[in-house]
Amino acid sequence: MVKRVGRDTAVRIDKRTATGIGCLVTIGIVLALMIVTFHAIARGDVPENPLTPVGVVLELVCAILTTSTYASVVFGSHSRRRFRSYFLWMLAINTIGLLSDVIYWGIGLDFLPALPRLRETCYFVCYASAFPLLIFYSTYLISYINEDSKELQRYTVLMTGLSADGFLLVMISVITSHSQNAPWHLSDHPWLYFFFLAMPMVVNIGIILNFRRMLTNRKAISFLFYELLVAAAVVVDTVIGEITLAHVVVAFCLIQIYITVQIEYEKQQEEQLLQQRISIMISQIQPHFLYNVLTSIRALCRIDAREAESALTDFTLYLRGNLDSLSNTGCIPFLQELQHTKHYVDLEKMRFGRDLTVLFNTPVTQFSLPPLTLEPIVENAVRHGVMQRLQGGTVIISTSETESDFVVTVSDDGIGFDAEQLAAGGKHIGLWNVRERLAAVCGGHMEIESGIDKGTNVTMCIPKYRKESE
Repeated sequence: MVKRVGRDTAVRIDKRTATGIGCLVTIGIVLALMIVTFHAIARGDVPENPLTPVGVVLELVCAILTTSTYASVVFGSHSRRRFRSYFLWMLAINTIGLLSDVIYWGIGLDFLPALPRLRETCYFVCYASAFPLLIFYSTYLISYINEDSKELQRYTVLMTGLSADGFLLVMISVITSHSQNAPWHLSDHPWLYFFFLAMPMVVNIGIILNFRRMLTNRKAISFLFYELLVAAAVVVDTVIGEITLAHVVVAFCLIQIYITVQIEYEKQQEEQLLQQRISIMISQIQPHFLYNVLTSIRALCRIDAREAESALTDFTLYLRGNLDSLSNTGCIPFLQELQHTKHYVDLEKMRFGRDLTVLFNTPVTQFSLPPLTLEPIVENAVRHGVMQRLQGGTVIISTSETESDFVVTVSDDGIGFDAEQLAAGGKHIGLWNVRERLAAVCGGHMEIESGIDKGTNVTMCIPKYRKESE
């Protein structure tokens, strides 16, 4: 049975297309509201307090920024899946809160026939959205400290309970404000709203202070700063009443978190790539391989001095190629990687003779790829594929191109393997490393088709139009 390991491009394209359309629609709505707002300001059709239109414009600008950040997170490849999910929810809720508050102020929206009912709905969404936002932020925070699923679940339940009271308070305010006998509205009791909002924030501050060592001082100070900044913005909104800064400040904090996490992610990626290059280099220069090559060269010295000299040259260049890979953080020309692979092939053919056949069909060579990507695949095909058969076998290295990709294919008629072993590691860990570095350095991907006694076919696709890392 032949199994295939690759990426599910159809699902990914569908999700990204939907996200792109959603972001474009949101930005279109924001721009429309911005045009209406500026037109109303130009006519002088604004509230008497000049802070209100300033706050509305700030919210519209922040809505564009949070929508752009949302798209960047979705289309990017950074952050762990759980963090990414929480962060996307926070961005979405904050954007909805920003737009709801803009519509609630209703600057330039007098032409809408159902404006009073729409403003009432937006009032509820604007103030109620703060509580689910707090839940996701709190869970995001605790994930930095402890990713244990049970602990996250307990903490989420706690924060949901604390936030539910505030959410219900806003809902009750909307319902009772229409009461004929005893109308009650939250705007008449702003400090009550602040109290329910402050309770989960105080718990978060306690968590930060208690686990500051696990967060590191810089992260602990950053999270504390965000909490206090949002609390200060809510106080200002409560005191002034003619401007809403809370959602603006939350947007600022989310963007700062995104920048901080992105920098941290890129640093981790650099360290991970360096470790992968080191591990691949070490795996290529294994003691038994060195011993076998040197033993073969010593035997050649007695039989054919010229062949021994040629083999020693290949061996020297092979070692140099592996060592040079440590200093290459970006991509190298394909011809350079191909030459390095040929040095390895010559060394193996010196040992195995006619049992090993390697064919090259590489008409397309004018492209770049990460170092130590082709050679480990060929080595895997030789060591764990064709040379595991008594009669040996053939490895074919070929290149081609499509409209969007350069394609490198390594095929062998060896014993094959269960493709699921790639994810589990084991002796095919080199292929896993190649796939990870290919995606991280140049945005490429690798697909593997293999089965027991079916041979192996490895295909690397390197995008033509993506800027490569230097």
